[in-house]
Formats: sequence, structure tokens, C-alpha cells
Amino acid sequence: MNPLLGQYAHWLSEAGVAGSRTSHGAENNLRKIGLLLEQDESNTFGMEDLLQDVEFEEAYDAVALQIGNPPDREENEGRGCIDPARAAAGLIEAGERIEAVAGSGGRLIFATGHPGALILYYLGLARWARELDGDVLTVETRGRYERGVSLDWAESVAALGDGASLFHTHDPVPMRDVLRQSGPVDLVVADHGFAGAAIAAGIPTVVVMDTNDPAFAVVAGRGADVTVVPMDDNRPLNTYSTALEVVRRGA
Repeated sequence: MNPLLGQYAHWLSEAGVAGSRTSHGAENNLRKIGLLLEQDESNTFGMEDLLQDVEFEEAYDAVALQIGNPPDREENEGRGCIDPARAAAGLIEAGERIEAVAGSGGRLIFATGHPGALILYYLGLARWARELDGDVLTVETRGRYERGVSLDWAESVAALGDGASLFHTHDPVPMRDVLRQSGPVDLVVADHGFAGAAIAAGIPTVVVMDTNDPAFAVVAGRGADVTVVPMDDNRPLNTYSTALEVVRRGA
């Protein structure tokens, strides 16, 4: 165990990306588990084949394991709970995986379906990977996705955009198109459908998982090659500088 885990956990709690005041409370978390059981496409993130025959108990227990708390636990009304130590451990493992791949000149893709909150976090990770001599990939796609928008790149972080704005998405199709053109990839660092498409393709993946993203907890429990970072994905942009510092210091 990293001797600074407790300190990192405190930082993350203070920043608000973990702790007892996260964005999604019990009602939302349980509703998303229900939608997963119904194979709702916005909650399977392109991993339908890996999520066959999921039952409530499996999903509930998998989420509890990843976030360090039952998904219906609330210490503050309407707010969920992520164990800050579990968040810190996920970030440390994420940093170790990025460092190992990038340090050996491996090929990485960074992408986010939550650019309004997480774009600076991923930009920081991608820049660090390049500093470590990683081959950070970008490719052009010609597809039109949700809202009729295209895939755009903020430096080397993929997101959906229309030239004026970047958009939230759960859609796995953009990442499928990226992977068709990218050639071999050693590690994907992403969330939502960008991560789901990579996991479904059998690519090692680091994924940010909020309390209401149960699909990632389930596939991790079923043995997918995925490092889960349990973290609130709806915080202000600069909040994630703390998470980025934990990744880089902990690796």
C-alpha cells in the first residue's frame, strides 16, 4: 500500500471528487442499476456482450466494491458516497499503468464523454504520457454522432464537438471509429462510451466511474482488463487538478 494513501484520500475529499457529497444520490444510483438490467444502451456504454444476464445483486455488490460504499448510502440527502481512499487507490493504479505503457513507448488514446468537467484532467494525463515518451494517438473520423456532431480533439484528447462547444455523451460509436483507424493500442484512458468501446474491444482501459455508472463495476468484477477510478465526474474543471496530482505523485 502506498504510504501516502491517507494523505491523497484527504486531498480528494477536500477537493470534492470523493467523499460523502458526490453528485448522484441513492435514487439515481439505483435507477441506473435498473436501466443496466434492462440493457439500456445509454447505460451499457457499448459493452452489451460483456453484460449479459446481469442481476441486481451482482450490479449492486460490484458498485459497492468499486466505490467503497453501497450505492444507496447517503450521509447527505441526495448525495452519494465514494470512499476517498478507494478513489486514491484507483488514481495511483491508473498512474502506474499509464507510466508503464508510456515509459516503454506504448500507444495510448485519451478520450472523454464528460468534457465539461474532465477535459483538463485528461489533457494533463496525455501531456504526462508524452513526457514519458508515450505515443499518444489522434485520428480523424468522418462520422456524425449524437446531435449530428463530429469527433474533435482538444490537443490529443477526443471528445464530441461542433466547432463551438464540446458535448457530454455516452455513445460508444466514436471510439469504435477511432479504434478502426488507429492500429494497435496498448492503453485507453477514458470514460463513458469511449471507455466502454475500448473495453468491449479487449483493450486495457483506465476508466473514471461515477456512482451511477454501474456497467464498469460489473465488467471489472467479471474480469475485464480495466482499472476503475471511482470519482465524481460532475465537479468544476479545476477540481480535478488534485486528482491529476495524485496520479503523477502516486505512480
